[in-house]
Amino acid sequence: MLAGVVLLATVPVYVYVEPWWRPLVARSASAFVLGVALMQLRRALADRLVDSGDSALDAARDHRGPEPSVPHHFLDLASDVRAALRSRRYFERALWPRLQALTSWPLVRPRVRRGRGPSLASLRDVITAIEKQP
Repeated sequence: MLAGVVLLATVPVYVYVEPWWRPLVARSASAFVLGVALMQLRRALADRLVDSGDSALDAARDHRGPEPSVPHHFLDLASDVRAALRSRRYFERALWPRLQALTSWPLVRPRVRRGRGPSLASLRDVITAIEKQP
């Protein structure tokens, strides 16, 4: 029905314009019909997806999370260590002062990589040194 209405509006314009403008008129009319058809198809697909509910992948992603028995402090500490491995600035400003506060003895600062924090082995050595202190 839309194609018929567009055809009725386009034919007089097509006949009236100069011959070199006619392909543009025909392409514009067909692009308009195609655009409206694609918008209706998109709407129908979106409605169908909403009606079908969540996929199994979305349901699995929503229910993923830490075990209830894992304390949130441990999860925060694990995310701090991951951030310190990636960012030298985070290590120097956040994690290193917290590690130094755990002991009264001076700690040996681990070697940091260029633009990144220390390696996991270096952090392991620092934590071992903290655990060995009385």
